[in-house]
Amino acid sequence: MVKLNSTTIKVSVVIPVYNVELYLRQCLDSLKNQTLKEIEFILINDCSTDSCGTICDEYARNDDRFVVVHNKTNIRQGLSRNKGIEISRGEYIGFVDADDYIDSNFYEKLYSSAKTNHSDIAKAESIDVSFDGNNKPQSKLNTRISQGLKKGTPSFLLFTYEHCTAIYKRELLINNKIDYPDILNGEDNVFLLYANYYAKSISLISDTFYYYRQHSLSTIAIKEEPYFNSLLQSFNLYVDFINTHNIDKKYYDLYFILSFERIAYNYKELSRLPGRNKYKREFVKKILIIMSMYKYDSEFLFDSFINGFKNGDIHQQLKYSYAYKLSRAITWLPSKIKKIIK
Repeated sequence: MVKLNSTTIKVSVVIPVYNVELYLRQCLDSLKNQTLKEIEFILINDCSTDSCGTICDEYARNDDRFVVVHNKTNIRQGLSRNKGIEISRGEYIGFVDADDYIDSNFYEKLYSSAKTNHSDIAKAESIDVSFDGNNKPQSKLNTRISQGLKKGTPSFLLFTYEHCTAIYKRELLINNKIDYPDILNGEDNVFLLYANYYAKSISLISDTFYYYRQHSLSTIAIKEEPYFNSLLQSFNLYVDFINTHNIDKKYYDLYFILSFERIAYNYKELSRLPGRNKYKREFVKKILIIMSMYKYDSEFLFDSFINGFKNGDIHQQLKYSYAYKLSRAITWLPSKIKKIIK
């Protein structure tokens, strides 16, 4: 049995597990082989109906860095991660989805970067693994984050996805009560908004990778009404957060538009599905209601969609986007509907 040779745990890794027996061993092996030794792995088995629970227990028996929690009821991945945060003992916390895997030096390099740079967050790179097992080109997100930070852009506008590619100072999460909302999808992006808003520093590394696996059973692959409902919930949470926290109007507008672009893209996905016309109309109505939460002059918001934003960054971001096309369509809805967001 592998034993922790130190009571000081540098990184706690939280892994929610649910019905991924085909991929779980590859994930756990990539954790077991981490070159960082002062590390713990918290497996939250969320009432799996396949052999995942048995596999988790097997790894815990052979390696005391693995801790297994078996949920009594299914609470989904967001609340499972929160449970892991609560019982974690590490200086930093990372997250891995049980159908993904990582390089063997992933957490050693992240921890080294975080300590060297005194960072609240340290982020690595990612590669998507397609259905046939082939790797797609690595993400360019780190490059965009680096360029934005050099311009003085807040990280909550830059590090907006790939939450599993990073480690987060436990003190940052606990002191600011940062956790994952209880929604089906989009909870990771809400978490990133919270974490990046409070983080004072972020460091980036480009020589170790997180491998995101794409397959037909993942929660983002199953696009039915619960999926779209949860994305509306996340849109609502974004807007509620920026409305209730001290954010410069320039950055408030940028994040509002970023959030609207996301939900507009989601509506584009929904619009491709056959039928469901009533649900599609309700979806747009709910977008309008959430847009009504915009805390500045809503006439400015509509005029900006039609005539272009005075802020050049926003205008360029929207100019050729689907969000712009959808917003133009929304602005020509009957006046009684437009009143919703006035």
